[in-house]
Amino acid sequence: MAGSSRQRMAVNFSEEALYVYNSSRHLQLQAKKGWVIFELTGPRHTVIARISVNIKQSTALSPVRAPFGSFEIYSRVSNAKLLKFVQFVEAGLAQKKIKQLVIKSWPVLYQPKQAIQLYNVLVDKLQFKVSEEVCSIIPVDKSGLNVRMKISERQKARKAEKMFSFSMCKPTEFKTIYDFILSCRHERQQTLSLSWKEMRKTISTLPKQFIFFKLATATDIAAAAIVIRVSDSIWYTFYYAHAATYNKVSPVVHLLECIYKYAANEKIKLIDLGTSMVHDKVNKSLLHFKESVGAVTGSKFTFSKMYD
Repeated sequence: MAGSSRQRMAVNFSEEALYVYNSSRHLQLQAKKGWVIFELTGPRHTVIARISVNIKQSTALSPVRAPFGSFEIYSRVSNAKLLKFVQFVEAGLAQKKIKQLVIKSWPVLYQPKQAIQLYNVLVDKLQFKVSEEVCSIIPVDKSGLNVRMKISERQKARKAEKMFSFSMCKPTEFKTIYDFILSCRHERQQTLSLSWKEMRKTISTLPKQFIFFKLATATDIAAAAIVIRVSDSIWYTFYYAHAATYNKVSPVVHLLECIYKYAANEKIKLIDLGTSMVHDKVNKSLLHFKESVGAVTGSKFTFSKMYD
């Protein structure tokens, strides 16, 4: 396969990214400057693979502030070709006096074959160090989520179904939903990674990528979720929570069941429930909950390398 590699600054590039976090608009949310794009091209200058790297002083990051960045692999590429491309990236960064490269990659279950290939190149061939996070993903098919749930969670979902109504929220409700989720976190002595100001800016920049859902009674909200369209086939439950008042019913279980059904109608293949890590350790109770509602446990790798 013929091909070549190229490096360029990330300024107003129009190519569509595979994942929203690598799109030009999201990159600009992460950092206003410092981006460099490395691309592997094939016949007729089609892009086979790409990575967006942000350079600040002597460190290169992919991403700066997002669940992941890393290499996007768009079509089949040999291990040898991918190895040469990564070496091209390293050479380009060496010219910029980079001392450290950190690459947070997508969950393995997003693209299993490409994830294994990338791991082999970075770790086995190029001696990158690797750290692992545990993440939970629900495969979506024609059967309902309740089929995947443990009996105890299924029973909670049936109770919640009788108590609450499910709906997708209008933009005028977004602030209310955010505040509700924040209050739920505060009930558990937790917080959110984004302030409302940051959240609002992100939504205004990428309005088609966000969906807000809720379960409610006639008078109050019981559970809510903010979902990101990561790609055409993957949703990510960015934030979700239920009010402590309803702990016995655990309405977020039925909320996830409803979101699953909605996603299936939109031909979504995966619902990412995120990592189950707290301070670099697995939160066993959180992981158990996600597995109980039907999620599959997988890995998410971060690769790093120091340079002289």
